[in-house]
Amino acid sequence: MKITFDSNVWERLVNEEEKEHHFVKIKNKILDGKIRAYICEIALSLEAIQRKLRPEFFENYEPSITFEDLPPENGKFRMRFCIAPNTNLHPGLHPKQLVKLLKARDLGFRVLGMINSGEVVRTTDIPDDMYVQRADIEEYWRYAELLENCNDFIIGLGCGRAAYDQFDLAGLDNQTVPNEQKQKFSEAIAEWVDGEALSAHYAAGNDFFCTDDKAGNAGTGSIFHNENKTRLIKEFGIKIISSCDAAQL
Repeated sequence: MKITFDSNVWERLVNEEEKEHHFVKIKNKILDGKIRAYICEIALSLEAIQRKLRPEFFENYEPSITFEDLPPENGKFRMRFCIAPNTNLHPGLHPKQLVKLLKARDLGFRVLGMINSGEVVRTTDIPDDMYVQRADIEEYWRYAELLENCNDFIIGLGCGRAAYDQFDLAGLDNQTVPNEQKQKFSEAIAEWVDGEALSAHYAAGNDFFCTDDKAGNAGTGSIFHNENKTRLIKEFGIKIISSCDAAQL
């Protein structure tokens, strides 16, 4: 079976000192090949940016924009315009996080890629051999379409990226901005990650999404709130389970 793991689960799975019985049980199932394990690129990329640094980073981040002259065709001038992630601006994974990621690779974890335009920065620290590869361009666009459809639905619920999109980034890193506002922004990034991770899971056709997130204080703004989960399950059939549930599969 194919399971996508949230950060709050997979990071404990790769911890060699983890003694909780159900985590040990899941890890053994992965090693035995009974579970094929996945994590999401967006979680690795955005969660790597420290919470206290997120306001400044996202206010100042600009994608990479390039122009390229192409050979004339049928007497017409041509040019290629490209917007791409500006990976040079990403701070990179914390050394401890990179160690965890490499341990996950050793266990056989694969990474579900992002499909966003250049507005979304990515880390370059993820080993290429961890990414799930699509057989051809048609399969890639099918994955992209499914991911976008699910993500749009989540945003429509007021979850996922919805909170981030409502922020006016101008001046967010200013010292006069209340810390409470900056905290809400950091939480909005976390919700964005949750929404798109679920969407990538759905697009990949995996069987279960495993998380120990219980929505915390986010209320209905979290996709993991019971009301929102019910709507998501009804619309897309996504099966969300806890780490305890995963150990019993």
